[in-house]
Amino acid sequence: MDAQCGEDRVAPLRSGADTPEARDTRARIVETAERLFRLYGYQKTTVSDIARELGMSPANVYRFFPSKGAINEEVATSLVHRLLGIARQVAAGPEPATARLVHMVRTVHIQSCALFLDDRKLHDMVAVSMDENWGVVHYYIEAFAAIVADILAAGAATGEFAPDATRFAKPAFGAFAAFFHPQLIEQCLRNREDNDLEQTLQLVVRGLGGDPARIPAG
Repeated sequence: MDAQCGEDRVAPLRSGADTPEARDTRARIVETAERLFRLYGYQKTTVSDIARELGMSPANVYRFFPSKGAINEEVATSLVHRLLGIARQVAAGPEPATARLVHMVRTVHIQSCALFLDDRKLHDMVAVSMDENWGVVHYYIEAFAAIVADILAAGAATGEFAPDATRFAKPAFGAFAAFFHPQLIEQCLRNREDNDLEQTLQLVVRGLGGDPARIPAG
């Protein structure tokens, strides 16, 4: 791979960057970057490598992204969108609120493990993005808390959860964060025999005014 000389310099974005053609080019840059990050790792992949794969010059890539870090942020955001899409699909299911909350948390945990732990290079890339781009982290927390809030509102309406349960959507997400965050999942898995996730689910459901007996078997 090329040396990373000058990879983090900032160049002006091209005018008209919101055109359909520009959006398509940005998407191709992100898709190519993710593939190369998976193959070679974030640190070893340069903007020149990404440009070469796309048949364009590095200067052209810089017209759409000011730095490799900005591309990485976009890749991480794309991965976050995938996880949120899975969460929304489960959350919109026909089950009672408690079951939906539990199934969503379990499913996102499984998908996060598969995404971040089965591919160490991708894990490292996302970890760098979360360390350097708090916007990605903030977006993930807010979006996930909103999904949790919708489930809690439905549960409060049916009496499964306390009437004010939605006030605790963000703390509830915080309780599960260790099972989703790429830098914390591995530590949790080392203690799998302690059944931490299932105990946390029981604690959160009880704290929301729910009945742990409603939690479906894992």
